[in-house]
Amino acid sequence: MKVRKGVPEHGRRGVPEYEERKGLLDYGAQVLCIFGFSTLCMLIFTALFGESAREVSSFFALGREGIPLAVLGEFLLLAVIIVFLQFLFFTDCCFRKMPVIGRTVLMLLSILAVMSGFIAAFDWFPVRMWQPWVMFLLCFLLCFGGSLGISVAKTRLENRRLQEGLERLRGQEESVGKAGPREQEGSEK
Repeated sequence: MKVRKGVPEHGRRGVPEYEERKGLLDYGAQVLCIFGFSTLCMLIFTALFGESAREVSSFFALGREGIPLAVLGEFLLLAVIIVFLQFLFFTDCCFRKMPVIGRTVLMLLSILAVMSGFIAAFDWFPVRMWQPWVMFLLCFLLCFGGSLGISVAKTRLENRRLQEGLERLRGQEESVGKAGPREQEGSEK
């Protein structure tokens, strides 16, 4: 990164180059996190229901033996799409004036639509049976609730750390302000 007079050189979109790289790394990390979590959930479901659902779903085509590679590829593609939707709805590129709750609802509906398309296209379960849809919606809501809880806890922890840092900074400013003019000059040298 080039620095000119203390200002970082900006990349293509007016964002400092290091921010663009950070965004790409964050995007990849989110994709892998979603993919890993969904794979873990599917491993649990495979262990519990694999044998009984072997003939009904492409998820369980191997029974309790594992998850087919094709399904893992579909999960990876789905994770990429979900992270793209998060980027679309939670950056200011498209929905600048929409409240966060509206963005969240639209994103969830978009994810549900994409997942429904994947269910139908990849034969994840029979689309004409209501029981798999109920289980799918329950799992989706459970996962969303869990991720929401984790996000809220993470935000509270970060806010508390920022508040503590701000209080320390204020304490340092007060101690510098209490020092006499000679002590301040001596500390600057």
